[in-house]
Amino acid sequence: MSDMLINSNHPKREEAADQRDPQEEPALTSPVPSEEAAKGEGAQVEATASSLADEDTVKLQSMAAARAVEQRASDEARAAIERAAAAWSSLLRAGPAPVTFPTAAPDPADKPGPEPMAPESRPEEPAEEGRKAAFSEAETLPLASAPATVTAATSPLAEAETLPLATAGVAIRQGEQQAAPPVAQAPAPHVQQPTERKQKSAAREEVRTRRRSARGLRPPQWPGRLWKQARYGTGRQRLKALVLLAILLLGIGLPIVSGLVVGLQAYLTYSTLRGQASAGVEHLLALKTIFNGAKAHPSSLFEADKLNQAAQELQQAQQSFAEARDTIDHSALIHTVLAFLPQYRLQVSSARAATQIGVDVSAIGLKLIPVAKSLAPHFQGPLLSNSSKPLVTQDMLSLLGATIDNIMPSLRDIETQSQNLSLAALPLSSSQRQQVQQVLQILPVLQQSLSQARQLLDAAGWLLGVDKPRTYLVQTMDRSELRPSGGFTGQYGELTVNAGRIAPFSLKDISFVEYTASSPTLGQLAPEPYRSWWPFANWGLRDSNLSADFPTTGQLAIQAYQRETGRHVDGIISLTPFFIEHVLQVIGPITVPGYNETITALNLEDRLHFYQLDSEGVRKQQIVQHVDDSSQARKLFTSRLAQTLLDRVRHAPPDEILAIAHEALYDLKTKDIEIYVTDPRVEQLLIQYGYGAQMDRSTSHDGLYIVQANLNATKASQYVRTLIHDVVTLDANGGATHYLQLRLAYTDTGPVYGYDTYRDYVRIYVPPNSKFLSGDGFDSGTPLCGGPLPACNATVVYPHDELMCPPGQYQPGAASPTLSDENPGDWHPLDSVGPPTNTVSDVPGRAMFGGWVVVPKNCTMTVTLSWYVPPLNKGHYALLVQRQAGTYPELDVTILPPDPCSQLNLAGTHVDTLLSSDLLITPRSLSTGGSQGHGQAASTQSSCYPRVGV
Repeated sequence: MSDMLINSNHPKREEAADQRDPQEEPALTSPVPSEEAAKGEGAQVEATASSLADEDTVKLQSMAAARAVEQRASDEARAAIERAAAAWSSLLRAGPAPVTFPTAAPDPADKPGPEPMAPESRPEEPAEEGRKAAFSEAETLPLASAPATVTAATSPLAEAETLPLATAGVAIRQGEQQAAPPVAQAPAPHVQQPTERKQKSAAREEVRTRRRSARGLRPPQWPGRLWKQARYGTGRQRLKALVLLAILLLGIGLPIVSGLVVGLQAYLTYSTLRGQASAGVEHLLALKTIFNGAKAHPSSLFEADKLNQAAQELQQAQQSFAEARDTIDHSALIHTVLAFLPQYRLQVSSARAATQIGVDVSAIGLKLIPVAKSLAPHFQGPLLSNSSKPLVTQDMLSLLGATIDNIMPSLRDIETQSQNLSLAALPLSSSQRQQVQQVLQILPVLQQSLSQARQLLDAAGWLLGVDKPRTYLVQTMDRSELRPSGGFTGQYGELTVNAGRIAPFSLKDISFVEYTASSPTLGQLAPEPYRSWWPFANWGLRDSNLSADFPTTGQLAIQAYQRETGRHVDGIISLTPFFIEHVLQVIGPITVPGYNETITALNLEDRLHFYQLDSEGVRKQQIVQHVDDSSQARKLFTSRLAQTLLDRVRHAPPDEILAIAHEALYDLKTKDIEIYVTDPRVEQLLIQYGYGAQMDRSTSHDGLYIVQANLNATKASQYVRTLIHDVVTLDANGGATHYLQLRLAYTDTGPVYGYDTYRDYVRIYVPPNSKFLSGDGFDSGTPLCGGPLPACNATVVYPHDELMCPPGQYQPGAASPTLSDENPGDWHPLDSVGPPTNTVSDVPGRAMFGGWVVVPKNCTMTVTLSWYVPPLNKGHYALLVQRQAGTYPELDVTILPPDPCSQLNLAGTHVDTLLSSDLLITPRSLSTGGSQGHGQAASTQSSCYPRVGV
């Protein structure tokens, strides 16, 4: 405001000048300027004001366009604004000192000029009243009524409205300088005009600078002005102000209200989703309550009332999850949130996936309910009894197949949705998150199992005799007399299955067929691949267990049985004592009629050996069953036990049958049940899914299969611990060098029933093209000491401690008669040991290293063997160790990558376990790549398994 000018022609000033007494005018200390000088000075002032007004007009026009409140103002408001601007200018020009307002110069022709007065006699009252009037008019000015179109005359108002009050002092000082010319001399317009213009320009620039800085700091004042105008303005002004205030309130309130509405809508949407999802989960959890105890009693899954309740819960669960899914898919709010807040995309996608999984689970349950209702009548009463009503029909198998086909898409969709599911993004507790994670982890296994079941349905129909009855040769194996596929097969029987139901069954002693004077086995030799090492004459069904590859053994057994009995069978089933123990664990102890014997899973083998091999047990059988011949009485207890056991199973309730079926599936994998059938298609399916007990012949990974055969007519295998320690060192190309230690620790802890010495024919099967490197511990056939030779050293026999015995017990003793034994009744010497004596494999697609291993009682024999396996699958090494049926060897395997170990991007691996089934060992992958420099090799060496000594 420092650049505002005082208009000397203002009406109020003229009126004040007219009312003032000429005698009271103050006398000037300098001469009165002439009329021409006054006119020149006035013209100069008007020119300056005009230039300043032009500049202000440009600014005010831009400001007026931005302010909607300054449009369509009335002319009366414009006049009021001009008066206020003049008042403000007068006030600022007056300054802090009292001044008088000059009057218009009188006409010299009409009236002489007044005499000047002394400065000390200048009155102060009128000047003070002028300042008060200016203040009063400035305070009551309606500032919001600025016109839409502003002329040059309104520039003082614009500066008066926007000028920071801090510039008042500057304006006042400049006003004082302009109002008080020098006293000693007359004004010189031609000299003072440029000086005044520069001063005004500098002051104007300072005002603009201060105005810009003040605008950024002070809050807007126009809402308060609108409020004042709405209260004190005229009717039209009040109406305009009220409209503008309403617009202002709407501009502020609408976003707030909209935000509240959106927040409320978001809360309601979230509450709805949570309620729908929670309802679906509650309905699914209700199934757990409905079928509580189904794990212990699987037949409860087929109860009609529970199935109806489950169907209702599943329908409601599916509806709730579907509503939640549709809410997510069609909610405009959720789409808006995702558009503006993409950080919530993970939560929304996880919620969408979770709801779809709920829909799929409910759909699967609803598809299973009708199937369970259809099968329910068949799961009532004994399942395996010899009834005329079929247990399994082709229609049932077709229904199961169609059901699996119907639910597989839902399972695949669940797996797909689980890829988009982040459990951390869902409002779940840690326990709930863990449960869901466990369920998701079994999905691939479930899909694989159902896919296998779908493929095996036809095979199951064939095995269960759906189209016609099937007859199987059943053999029990005695693992205490270990043979390649599980144990010595001294008993047999025929099992007939018709539409899933089992006919009565009993076991017979093979001695009644093969140990007779007219036995068809007389003069029979073992098949060619095994003849070089098989030691016994009169080969037949009892010794058909020659290969650990059960399809091979099954074919040999069926051929031998047909040759010896003339009967045709559809397949063969071999059982180890472990499966029978598992059945006893399900059905509980059984009592054998006539013997007063209670057989459990813990005493099964012990009681069988007592009645078969102990003279007291044989005598008891003779008495109970009225048999004179002890050789015929030896296995009568075993036969009656088998008959009692199977009769108990045939009349078992559905829960026990389902539990036995579950154990049977597990024992098929562990080879405690081995099946071979004559139908090539069914047999191929069994092999494909790992139920054929076949020897692995794959060339995509390394393999190791150690097969033992106790061939000394002794029940000592149950007292021999088998320890396998294999160190595998990989080379840079992926080849593997094996260094194997096989320890047979024979400790006599019970009756042996037979010859004391353990004579084991050991075969080690490895991938084809494997190269033999070294070996030791195999019997060479060359006598060393003992027997007819001088006694063996009491403490050490072999130079590398291959055989460790208590002092003085390095004596092999007698052996069972063999084809090559000229003196079967004499004690045999201890032979020297060396590398394997047999390197010709009897299994196609496998290399083999084999030989005899002789272990005296209470001794430990260590066999060592080293071979090299060329690269099979570079960069993806794996080792499959197979378990021989009837054994639980202790396995210790170490796989060492090359130096540096990162060359194959593999870390060392160590496995130490009891081998209960086939085991695939895959080394861990290193986090760093294989192309490392020498400097990095040392840092990764710590991640390799340490090279321990053998």
